[in-house]
This record gives sequence, structure tokens and C-alpha cells, in this order.
Amino acid sequence: MKWKLKAAEYGDMVRVKLGQVYHYGIFVSENEVIQFGPPPAGRVLLKDSELEVCVTDVYGFLCGGFMEVGEAERKEKKKRRSKENTVSAARARVGERGYNILYNNCEHFAYECALGEKYCSQTEALRAAWRSLPVLDVYVAEIPETCDFETVLPLARREEIAECSNEAVKRQKYAVWKLFEYGLKRTFGYAIDNLEFTHSASGKWMCNACEFSLSHSGNVVAVALSRKPVGVDIEGVHAVKAELAKKILTDEELAAYSVLTENREEYLSRKWTEKESLFKRSGGKVFHPSKIAVEGQNLKTERITASDGEYFLTVASDDAQKFKLFSNVNLSY
Repeated sequence: MKWKLKAAEYGDMVRVKLGQVYHYGIFVSENEVIQFGPPPAGRVLLKDSELEVCVTDVYGFLCGGFMEVGEAERKEKKKRRSKENTVSAARARVGERGYNILYNNCEHFAYECALGEKYCSQTEALRAAWRSLPVLDVYVAEIPETCDFETVLPLARREEIAECSNEAVKRQKYAVWKLFEYGLKRTFGYAIDNLEFTHSASGKWMCNACEFSLSHSGNVVAVALSRKPVGVDIEGVHAVKAELAKKILTDEELAAYSVLTENREEYLSRKWTEKESLFKRSGGKVFHPSKIAVEGQNLKTERITASDGEYFLTVASDDAQKFKLFSNVNLSY
């Protein structure tokens, strides 16, 4: 397809460059351009699952850019549908969803309407752009009263939970995995049964679609999802006792702790979550908290209130300061 800066006509494929990528559509008139999702400049708050084939006017489509019109090259002319059929195909899909930036985007849509088959010239650029987008969603939930262990996927995780002899820990492992399943769907649109899972040498669960971290304490579970390495930890505000101070704190932290006259347990619990989250992010094999300094690290801690008390939640990530928190997720579904 050759692209030229000129006035568009009924049934033309059109595109506009917005940032590093092009946005595509089918031109009908100045008041009607059909596209899969609004231009990237206007979809800041929309998730892929919310995008659909829609109609806007030419000004909404361009977002201040310049319209280019596609002209079929020789090998494409035999496939090129008439302009009437192109517009008819585009209009028939208004309201359709299923957007995927890599496999079913605005360029795929425009080519399919005009030539009858999907094509995307900027797949690699889109892959790179997708990977560079900062995503750090953190989910928190309380353990539900009913745990249906047979619904856990993959089978290896279900078997791991079944082998757990401690009933309280077993319920925690179930709940955190169901929260992970919920987060995968909400953040990335992934169904857990479509993913591949493996174990690291340290026993950490990993999947082929994203980075994630799991944590549980008391009656609360937490999950962090990202495209970059991430660690999350949750712990009761008063859960870590004084006798563990020397095992948790560096020499500098121990000195600061020794002069505290109040909130000593809170100090220890917070340091524990910070160090645990950093350890999880690193993927290390042996946890030595007293050797982990938290000063200057990319961390963010929130105080969470649950039905059984208060918790510290800490996230370790390059994007820690940007994380979105989804608390009180209902796992009773």
C-alpha cells in the first residue's frame, strides 16, 4: 500500500501518524471515519477489552495530525474491494470488540475491510511500544469463606495446593492464585488456562505472558502484575516481633530501631515487607533480610485495612511509584 497526503474519498483507507505509530480507519465522509478504537491520543483511560469499532468525524480521527490516503499497489489491486463494499464491511463491524494491539488492531481492521484479509505493517514497532508501556497493578483481597480447590489451574498448581498440610496456608495459597487469575483478566485480558507456567530454580511460579508476584498473610492476599520484574509483600502491621530485629535489620537500621520509643513493631513489619518485596523482585534463592538495604530502592508502601486488622503492603519495581491499587476484591465468585 502506498500512502499519500491528499484529500480522502468515500471508501478510502486512511491513516494518521500519532507519536511513533499510525492509526488507521476507513473514510466515509468528513463526518464519518470508521476505526477500531479511538486514536491512541484519546484512549488513555480505555483498556483493550473496552475498545470497539466506532465512528468519529475526521477531526476526531486526526487529533491534529495529517491524513494519508492508501493507494493499492499492483499486487493488492486484485484483492482491493470496491469502495462501496469496503464501507459496507466497516459499517457492519461497528460495535465489535476483541481488540488486541498485536493481533487485532486498527490496521488489521482497515486492511480486512479494504482487502479482505488482516495485515499489520508495524507489528514489531507495536510490540516494542507495548512492552515499554508502564503497567503495575496490585490487587488485594480477603480469603473467601468457601474455597473450591478443584477450580485452580494449571493442574500443577492445584496439586501443589492439595499437598499443603496446613489448612490456613492451603486457603491462602488458593485465594492468592484466584486473585492472580482475576488480575490477569482485568489487567491484561488473559485467561489463565491459555498461559504456560514454569518454576524457577528457587520454586517461584512464572508465566510466559507477564511478570507477577504473590503474597499472603493472615486473612489477606496480594498480587502484583507488571511487564517488568516485580515483588510484592503484605504483612500485619504488628506481626513482626522484637526478637527478630537482628535477623531483619542491617546495622544502620538496627541503630535507628534501637532509639525508637514507640511504633517499634510497625517499624519491623514495614522493613520486613520492603526487604521481602525486593527479594522477590530479584528472584533470589535464599532470603537474608539483614543483608538487604532498602535505602534508595524503588519501593512504595501502603497501609491496608482489612476485617482482621491493618497490614503493610510494599511493592518493589522500577515503576513502584506508579502502581495502581485495587483493594477489597471480592473472590466469592
